Amino acid sequence: FGLIHTKMEVDLRRLSTALCLPTVITEDALQVLAEVGKKTHGAGQVPQLCCVACVYVAVTKARFRETEDSSSPDDINVFAPCVTLQDLLNKANANIVMLFHAIKTSQCMEDANANVRNTYSQLQRKYCIVAALHLKFEKLFAAVFQENPSPFSASTATTVTPRMKQSWLLFLLAKGKVLQGNPELVLNFHLLLCCMAHIIRWTPSFLLRPPYADVILEHLEEGLPEKEDCGDVPVLVGSILKVLCTEMGCGYDDVESVYHSCWLRYAETLPVKEGLPELSWLETEYKSLYLLEGDIDETTFLHHDRHLMSPSSDSDEASGMPPTSQTDPLCTPVRTAMTTVQQLKTILNTAHDEPSPTLATYFRNCSTDPTEDILQRVATLKAAFVSRFLLATGDNYKDIAEQRCHLAIRLYYRVMGAMLKMEEQRLNTSDFSNLLNRDTFHRSLLACSMEVIMTTYGVCWTPMLYTMATTDTNTSFPWILDVFELKAYDFFKVLETFILAEPKLTKEVIKHLQHIENKILERVAWREGSPLYEAILTSEMPRPSFQISPGSRGTNGNISHNSTASEMYLSPTRFSTTQQSPYRSPASSACSRLHCRSPGPHRRKSQSLQLFYNKVCKLAYMRLQSLCKLLCVSAEMEHRIWTALEFCLLHRPELLKNRHLDQIIMCSVYAICKVSGCDTKFKSIVAAYKNLPTASQTVYKEAWISGEEYDSIIGFYNRVYMQTLKNYILKFASPDVMPQLSPLPCKSPSRFSQSPVLTVPGRNNFYISPLRESPFTGAACTEMLSPGQMTPRTRALYSFGEGLGSSQKLRAINESVRAAAAGKRASPGQPKSQKRLKFDADATDTNGTTKDGGTSNGHRAANGDSNGHVQDSATTDPTSVTRAAWSLSTARSPVKLNGQSPKK
Repeated sequence: FGLIHTKMEVDLRRLSTALCLPTVITEDALQVLAEVGKKTHGAGQVPQLCCVACVYVAVTKARFRETEDSSSPDDINVFAPCVTLQDLLNKANANIVMLFHAIKTSQCMEDANANVRNTYSQLQRKYCIVAALHLKFEKLFAAVFQENPSPFSASTATTVTPRMKQSWLLFLLAKGKVLQGNPELVLNFHLLLCCMAHIIRWTPSFLLRPPYADVILEHLEEGLPEKEDCGDVPVLVGSILKVLCTEMGCGYDDVESVYHSCWLRYAETLPVKEGLPELSWLETEYKSLYLLEGDIDETTFLHHDRHLMSPSSDSDEASGMPPTSQTDPLCTPVRTAMTTVQQLKTILNTAHDEPSPTLATYFRNCSTDPTEDILQRVATLKAAFVSRFLLATGDNYKDIAEQRCHLAIRLYYRVMGAMLKMEEQRLNTSDFSNLLNRDTFHRSLLACSMEVIMTTYGVCWTPMLYTMATTDTNTSFPWILDVFELKAYDFFKVLETFILAEPKLTKEVIKHLQHIENKILERVAWREGSPLYEAILTSEMPRPSFQISPGSRGTNGNISHNSTASEMYLSPTRFSTTQQSPYRSPASSACSRLHCRSPGPHRRKSQSLQLFYNKVCKLAYMRLQSLCKLLCVSAEMEHRIWTALEFCLLHRPELLKNRHLDQIIMCSVYAICKVSGCDTKFKSIVAAYKNLPTASQTVYKEAWISGEEYDSIIGFYNRVYMQTLKNYILKFASPDVMPQLSPLPCKSPSRFSQSPVLTVPGRNNFYISPLRESPFTGAACTEMLSPGQMTPRTRALYSFGEGLGSSQKLRAINESVRAAAAGKRASPGQPKSQKRLKFDADATDTNGTTKDGGTSNGHRAANGDSNGHVQDSATTDPTSVTRAAWSLSTARSPVKLNGQSPKK
């Protein structure tokens, strides 16, 4: 390792000389390299581009200097860097994506200050936007203008014409000066369309391809006015935008909002009010902006600069990066983002801006009509959202904020209607006064709707991971909780029911809601002042059941079991007089108020607290498993650690106050390993933790002690954790007094046990549910009809699973089918085919009686009458009958195997 480090020092000095870096920056870069060497020594290979990453950190750090004449020592001046990142990449012959990978694996950004980390995050967001949009721009430009021989030749080596460069520079300047690093791919693409509309507006029609040339000619022939009586969008520009939106598959109302909020604001700064600015002016403006920011030269994307493009598969394999999955032309990042938005808008097309007639009926059925309070609350929260959104993003986003709030309100009313319908079916009542007059329920539901809308628009392409994901911004969760003055524990209660009530949510949105839930479970719900602590004090301590999370969708796309809004927001629901936690004893109480609970008979069982602890314990065990695997901890030791961790979660919840779940996990690992004689250092635990996908350096660097005091994770362990759990932890040192080990959370049930309803892969609207009771098994077998009681029709029916006489029945059915297919009568002694197979699902009425007189016994009929029998016909053998049964995929009602009807 020493030889490698020495060589890297030589490479770093050579690179600094080539860049003409000042001595102080070179020495700072060497210091960063030395710190990287200490961290990576013995922990794996140092990345090849580590010296480039260290130089970038040092150059970025030098941009921020304290002000000498300021009264506050915290005032920082930001200067242009002495060398741009583009120059650094060119001199080092490095690729930016591989540089991102090197920065992550070398951990050289870990000890950097907040200014350097924020600058690096902005660089990543900027690159993600341009990397996704530049190919889309080239294809769009080739489809609009006549300058390229084919609209499909832009994805290869395209000649950069002055008009192409002029269009790209106009977008880059508008993006940099108006959006100011906004990471939303959809918003940036809408701004690109506005720029293209402006270019098309001032381009002669003979240089345009259809249908854009037709729009210009139509405008000239009809002599339309430049502007309409209302609105600021010129008639011609509006027509061009509508064509662009149609061709690109996006909504005109979204683009119109960006035109008003962003484009008009930038257009006022252009040197010409009519026509296009000169290319030289655009180049000068962009160069000054590029040198000031000092990162990448986005104009080089037009030349497909290899330093900025995603690396090829060969270079990925050599650098240890995940292989590049070249984006399919039909599923580009922009298309994926736009499709996600359009799917959401399709859902909301039939939704209402105000309570629907069905909702209004629910409101009137309440003993206390909540209509007025709901409308007033929605108006108040809308104003609060718009105000805080503009404060966080800028005053020019007002139209965008109002438009997204409008969609969120529609989703709010839609999901509320679905929730109340579910409650009505479950409780057989239409009076939901308690729920609909609960303020936290409505705030949580609207906040969740806002999160769904903002997530849908906020998705972006991440070239480093080759996937679509949301990025953290100043409006990311839990920002919405502060806006709506909502507590995380109350917001948590609505997540399950929300996913259950809106089955058309996209997978990206569901994944984001699950990510939010994990944030709540690990940290946000444990903040001081959380209603979680009051629930712990007043409710019976739950016993974690470790079932699949309600509302989570398994591989078959089904929900495991319901968790309704009433159960979550109106619990504790009942008193518990007998159930007692096996861990509770008089000796376990401490001075903390959380330990001084009232006796068992006076505590109520809380459904929401039970679900919360189920999920917390499940999440804790999953992370403990991942950490123990990295540390090579034995299964027996892992079981002990889990016992101590569960004890802490259930009986010392005050340890999580203002802290992170991962802090308790790491402390539990070290404590149990230490008293058990296992030589595991805290440094090794932290090093292993850094490799977890959910790791955060604030977890092991900033642990809350008390008041405003914070310390490292080791300081927290010595000063707080062991002071609280010392007596309990020491019991693990002796087998005689070792606590009884807690049950390990079982693995998630298979998809066959998550739900009684299954779907057939690759087939839509085809479901299978278990049979309630078979007439040929169990007690029902004694109640079978005798041959004398059977009618000619029921005697010819066949039930899957039938044993006695099945072969004769199947043979008769098969011969009947052959006879019907050949147009001949059946042989003597065999039943005659009365009708063809029918696969409609309407043969059974609501009372379970078939329309042709048969009774429904929980079996599936091949003629669609829900009896579980193949009527009058089948195939040539039992296996053929099985194939015939599976061919019922076009049936609209579920197949029943054990009599249980599927959830709708």
